[in-house]
Formats: sequence, C-alpha cells, structure tokens
Amino acid sequence: MKIIYKPKGRAREYSPLALNLYTGCEHGCAYCYAPRCLFKKKEYFHNIQTVRKNVLGLLEKDLQELQEKHCKERVLLCFTTDPYQRENEFNIITRKALGLFSAYGIHFQVLTKGGTKACRDFDLYSEGDAFASTLTFYDKNKSLEIEPKAAIPQDRIKALHEAHKKGIETWVSFEPVLDAEEVYKLLDCTHDFVDLYKVGKCSGYKTNVKWKEFAYTIVNKLEKYDKNYYIKEDLKACM
Repeated sequence: MKIIYKPKGRAREYSPLALNLYTGCEHGCAYCYAPRCLFKKKEYFHNIQTVRKNVLGLLEKDLQELQEKHCKERVLLCFTTDPYQRENEFNIITRKALGLFSAYGIHFQVLTKGGTKACRDFDLYSEGDAFASTLTFYDKNKSLEIEPKAAIPQDRIKALHEAHKKGIETWVSFEPVLDAEEVYKLLDCTHDFVDLYKVGKCSGYKTNVKWKEFAYTIVNKLEKYDKNYYIKEDLKACM
C-alpha cells in the first residue's frame, strides 16, 4: 500500500494497520518516542508540522485496495503524530481522511491527545469504528509540564464521554505510565464510559513506577470494574 502500513513491535499490539497523516506534532510531550524513531531532532519535530504530501490521494488508493480485499481490520490514526493538533484549519485533513474511510467502508480508530477537537468529526463514525485517547495524568498541572500543548486531561476525558454518549466505541491508552497513582485516578473517573483499556510501560523516559506492583494493582482495579483490558507484553513480563 501507499501510505497505510503494518506497524511493527510494540505498536503492532495496538493495531494491525496504521496511518500517519502529518509529520511532526506540536504537543511537545517530554516522553515522545517519535523523533527517535523517525531520526529527527526533537526541536524540529515539535515545532514544525506539515501535512504529508498527497496524503488524501494516496489514502484513497489504499482504501480502494482494502475494499477490494474485503478488509475487516481497523486502521489506527496516528502513531507518530496526532490527528488533532494546531488549529482546526490544519486538522481538516483528518476530517477529509475519515470521510474517505466512511465512503469506502473501511473501519478506523482514532488515538489522540487533542481532546474535544475530535468531537467535530464524531458524525463520521459508524459501528465498528472507535475513538481513543492517551491518558497519563489526572492532575492538569502535571500534564501541562510534561505534555505542554496537548489537551488537558479533563478535556480528553470530556471527549471520551461525548463519544460514548453518541454510541461510539471508546478505549484508553495507559501508555506511557509515568505516575501509577495518577493512572488509578484516571481509571476511577472514566470506567463508566470507556469500553477498553490498553496498558503498557514507558520506553525511553525515566519514571519511579514499581512495575510489578503497578501491574497487579491496575489489573485488580480493571477486574473490579469489570472492564475489558489488554496488558502489553512489556508490562505483562513484570507479573
């Protein structure tokens, strides 16, 4: 395919297919792995964002191919960038891309830290599509320190709640885990409207999390709430 690809390694645990609409991400997360993976300087990656060349034309060709193959797998947007960043005029490419998915009957899942910016496009979701958010901190100030230009936690949580009210499948990525107590708080306040939790460790960024203790505690809490969950292999190895 031209622009939809099959993720490898840790990313493949989240999705068999993925699409990155943009290069760069303004959120400026201190733990971001993308610059390292893409061999780009952090300053450049976080300060300059562009739409990938001919992204919609290439996407349409890939969707035609997937349609011909009767693909039932969901395509994740996005791994090395965020589908909702900067101003809405920039993000209009995301809406156009989701419209193409809808037109060709290929299912998608959106993973974002853009919060309620994503609500604009909920009318394009159908059964089989999903909306997800990465949640790291419950404390707004901690989030602003580590994820300075991402939506604050309460805004991301609001977007998940709005998606749930519209009947859209929702899930949360607890990866990276930077503070165990913050993750427990996030689970406590979202379990009523989140369908699935995916939990992993943290790669390439120093934390004080006691992984074995965290792994058992989060699983116990997820099961207490009777939630569907997926523990990534790196965290599972600690149990």
